[in-house]
Amino acid sequence: MNRRPILLRRTIMRPTIFFSLILALILTAVGPAPAAAQPEGFAILPEPKSIQIDPGESGLAFDELRFIHLEAGTERPPALPPLLDRLPVGSGPGPGVLSLSLGRTGITPDHPQGYELRIVGGAAHIVSLGEAGLFYGCQTLQQLLEDARDTGLKIPALSIIDWPAIDYRAVHFDVKHHLDRMEYYYRAVDRLAAMKINAVIFELEDKLRYRRQPAVGAQNAMSIEEVAALTRYAAERHVEFSPLVQGLGHAAFILKHPEYRDLRDDPARDWAFDPLNERTYEIQFDLYLDAIEATPGSRYLHIGGDEVEVGSSEAGRASGLSSFELQMQWLRRVAAFAEEHGRIPIMWDDMPLKHAGVYRTTHSRLEPAQLDRIWAENGPNLENSLDLFPRNCIYMRWNYGSPLVEGNVRTLQWYAEHGLRAMAATAAQTTWPIHPRNGSNAVPISDFNRLTAEYGLEGILCTAWDDSSPHMEFYWRGWIAHAEYAWSPEGRSIEAFNAAYGQRRFGPAGAELAPAIHTGLEAALNAGDTILREERGRRGPFPTLADAVAVALMMPDPARPGAWSERHAERLSRARAELVRYEETRGQIAELLRRSTRGRYALRLMDALHEVQACSWRLLSATAACDEQGRDAAGDRLRAEIERFRRAEARYLAVFGEMRFLTNPPGYELDQNFHPHLANVRNDPSWIFALEAGYCARALAWLDR
Repeated sequence: MNRRPILLRRTIMRPTIFFSLILALILTAVGPAPAAAQPEGFAILPEPKSIQIDPGESGLAFDELRFIHLEAGTERPPALPPLLDRLPVGSGPGPGVLSLSLGRTGITPDHPQGYELRIVGGAAHIVSLGEAGLFYGCQTLQQLLEDARDTGLKIPALSIIDWPAIDYRAVHFDVKHHLDRMEYYYRAVDRLAAMKINAVIFELEDKLRYRRQPAVGAQNAMSIEEVAALTRYAAERHVEFSPLVQGLGHAAFILKHPEYRDLRDDPARDWAFDPLNERTYEIQFDLYLDAIEATPGSRYLHIGGDEVEVGSSEAGRASGLSSFELQMQWLRRVAAFAEEHGRIPIMWDDMPLKHAGVYRTTHSRLEPAQLDRIWAENGPNLENSLDLFPRNCIYMRWNYGSPLVEGNVRTLQWYAEHGLRAMAATAAQTTWPIHPRNGSNAVPISDFNRLTAEYGLEGILCTAWDDSSPHMEFYWRGWIAHAEYAWSPEGRSIEAFNAAYGQRRFGPAGAELAPAIHTGLEAALNAGDTILREERGRRGPFPTLADAVAVALMMPDPARPGAWSERHAERLSRARAELVRYEETRGQIAELLRRSTRGRYALRLMDALHEVQACSWRLLSATAACDEQGRDAAGDRLRAEIERFRRAEARYLAVFGEMRFLTNPPGYELDQNFHPHLANVRNDPSWIFALEAGYCARALAWLDR
């Protein structure tokens, strides 16, 4: 496949990207140090495009800055990172002064988010064409100052020239199954801005207190005023909040209520609206209007639209229209509504591709001949329906695990060839229970960011799905990987990123310890997810304790001593190995807690979670002792391990609950939900460790016989 003509065409349409490519060639020709050559002991993240270190000049000590100097026409930014915000405005440049300038020098990037940072002679100078670029230059300086403070090193004289490869770099706040304290979202905005993430897609569902349709909002929902205040706070830090209110499908948060059941496409399911019921639009537009008011000044309205088949209603069957035609009819009306209210609609793109018959190619690795055959046979379905695609809509191409498969690339090419606007969506969290896995998905995140930059897409979103509701703290490694590769797709290797992430999140000791901790914790979770199940399967969902007990590992037969241990020899061998790993990882967490300069709350969560996970191995070992020695001889040991699990679970939930509300409001009605989300089975957090609790209940019943 020839990708270059598309890249050239999109580059010419985007002058700032074209300039960036030319500037990169110029910088390479004049020979600056490569971007990876950061000063020893420092870890700027995301990786800057160019760093030149001048060993012949003096640099800057951590505590040397005293004032800010504003060049003519430059105002003090409304929000600065902490180490710079404390500085008063002085009268002129010089040693001990940070000079800020909106303008250009001969090498200032021609990009409003780009910046030039120079440090020399005990002073710092930041120049940018735009306020965002000035803000990002300050964030880079903040990171250098943090590392200088934490290591005792002096920042060397240097020059950084930097700009993003992708203009719109968003992450996803999904609150369908939980809410955190508002304070946490404010902190999250600061942390995202520090990593140069500049947008949030806020999936609100029933966690907004809708005025026009008050029955939809949960009792604990955020008010429109609260979300609007957060949106304005974020905007001052160059983070744009846009709402996602699911439309057409994923509508259980609306259609579960008696007031709206007549709008169901399938009366037996709360999943999808009937697109031929005029009241569908009345309700959805009311929700959109409230969401728009809650996110003042933002450009986008994400309308969902994924994973939905319609046409089951009486009107749908009588219409003679296909599910695809009905969906695109809905989309045209919603897109027109968004445009009337000053928003650009965004829609997940899976269903048009599915109905055309090419969706499988966007996720599956196929032989070239098979791929060509599918597109030759089914590609015309897209061509023939091109007029159904609203031109004001952005189609969000999501692929969370394998974005480089040729069918996904070909779909991006199809959008570009037909003048349709597209964004990408990767993921820091999919459906993994308790904690993200797969190295926080850093490799697919990196891959899709490279594609996004290459094809000049409108931007890229890093989703963090709440289906299994890990603590939001656990999303950050994936989000920071997204920050790294959305800004610099050709930046660090994954290994180098993991070290830089550890340093930025926890301080210098994190460069070595954080990657090892994540690896150990992830390995323990992968090994223990279903170790206490009789048959292999998912961790859940288990709506009740009885459901969990039913799948838990059977207890030993007292009449056959040793048989249980023999049957489960592989599990017991793994348990012994994992307890060794547990001790190593526990020691690493304790060491990083002792040496960290930030990020301690996340470490406390990891420590508490790791302790719960270790209980699985101890429970197995104690059960084996009962099998081999008898219940009377070893039963107290198993009872002690059950009690240890209960204490560990309580400790984890206590730490977990410092930032998150753990229970739904009284009387909260769970969605029926077409998907069996783990976090949608109980109104309290007991679902998290339901499997372990089920095993303990079975073991206690066996001990008490």
